[in-house]
Amino acid sequence: MLAAAHELSYRPNRHAQSMVQGRTTTIGLVLEDLGNPYFAELASAVSRVAAGRDWSVLLCDIGTDPEAGRTQLASIVTRVDALALTGCGTDTLALLPDSVLRAGAFGLPLLMLDGPAHDRLDARVVLDVASGMTAAMDHLVSTGRRRIAFIDSIAGSDERRETHAAYLREHDLDWAGCPDISEEETADGGARAAERLMREAPDADAVLVYNDVMAIGVLKALRRLGRPVPEQVAVIGMDGLEVGRLVSPELTTLSIDKPALAEAAVTLLEELLAGSGTTTTREQVVGLDLLVRESG
Repeated sequence: MLAAAHELSYRPNRHAQSMVQGRTTTIGLVLEDLGNPYFAELASAVSRVAAGRDWSVLLCDIGTDPEAGRTQLASIVTRVDALALTGCGTDTLALLPDSVLRAGAFGLPLLMLDGPAHDRLDARVVLDVASGMTAAMDHLVSTGRRRIAFIDSIAGSDERRETHAAYLREHDLDWAGCPDISEEETADGGARAAERLMREAPDADAVLVYNDVMAIGVLKALRRLGRPVPEQVAVIGMDGLEVGRLVSPELTTLSIDKPALAEAAVTLLEELLAGSGTTTTREQVVGLDLLVRESG
């Protein structure tokens, strides 16, 4: 019977089960670091959307220690109806118990928010990073910038690096001094990256940064180095965090619409929880909007 259920991609209607059992449908939201404002804002958005359906959200901050993360995940999977994973440096799927994964009979519905594809996932919400980065670089070029660097995360995906490199090639903006720089996703990491950029490529006149937290570190380092922003160096972050409005100069950023991301995720989970099985991964794409402020 279980083999037949797996063969047919059958899923029990978990939402109906919750109603029969007199309990609230609960989503497990797996994050790497709630200290990162992006994850905090995303968790808030998911919680608000879930509350609109009378669902609850159980947060799981797995940190960066794989064994501690494995323990955290093992403790949460028996208490939730579905899991929403967030793209992070840790391979979250590798830490999940086998019984949770789609290959196991009646495993929990699994959704990835802004993370890599995997055959064990049931659904993904994907950010259209390439279009967003292209819009940001178009803006920089329109303001006269020609030596546009990119500061990546050490855990970053190839997509952002490749999008940056392809744009430079396609617009005849390749420059020999453009360094390949990646750092940890913190303000201190961004500051170190900016210091290295100014050492190795002092003629850089713009920098696109992996996230807003790192970009704030870049602003701080450039101020310390006497490189005024945006007069000498324009800076654009990614995430659209509220904190970007509180720094000086205010941070220009590629804003991720966290409410839209959350709505897409919860809608996909709602479909999965209804038991509509499929052998292919469902996918929705959410775009990024350029918020032009003072830094670039």
